[in-house]
Amino acid sequence: MRRSLLAAVMVLLSALALTSTFDVSAGSEEEERGASREPVAAVAEPSAKSELGSVVVTCPVGVSQASYLPGLSEGAKDVTVAGATTLSNCVTIPASGVKSASLPLESSLLAGYSCADLLTPRTVRQVVRWNTGETSTLVFSQSRELAQGPLTVFTLTGTVEAGAFMESMAILTVTYLNADIEKGCDSPGGLIWLSGPATLELIRTVT
Repeated sequence: MRRSLLAAVMVLLSALALTSTFDVSAGSEEEERGASREPVAAVAEPSAKSELGSVVVTCPVGVSQASYLPGLSEGAKDVTVAGATTLSNCVTIPASGVKSASLPLESSLLAGYSCADLLTPRTVRQVVRWNTGETSTLVFSQSRELAQGPLTVFTLTGTVEAGAFMESMAILTVTYLNADIEKGCDSPGGLIWLSGPATLELIRTVT
């Protein structure tokens, strides 16, 4: 009886040993398979700019007007500036409903302003109101004044900070007659009005 019981125990232990050996080998095979798998390459997420896509907006016809009260002169004084720039014949690539725009210059007080400050670079923030009802906030941080014979061309360069065509480079040009600036600044009442043709171009490229 004791021998029969001992034999049964030995058979049970042998069965357990076989089962344990099978499980370990199966686990080893799974580990080897996992180790042999090649790592999956991470897919780079597209940048926000690439998601926006490339765009070109050109408004070749426009007029910029500004008023100064009291009139600008050689002497510095506090001046209230107001005005607007209107643009038309706008074309976009890819095509859109944008055909015209306006850049209102909200009335603001400039402290210690003079005719010489017209040529001084400064940061300018303007909101473009498109005919579609959309808006674009433009921030110009660079300006360049270039004399071309009887004309003075102001070129403002910046970016679209928010709204339609966001992250585009913005180039606004305004051309004035030198005679208008000189006569206005030399007159007793100072320069009270300035007007000239304007253009706007927005460019966003994706590489």
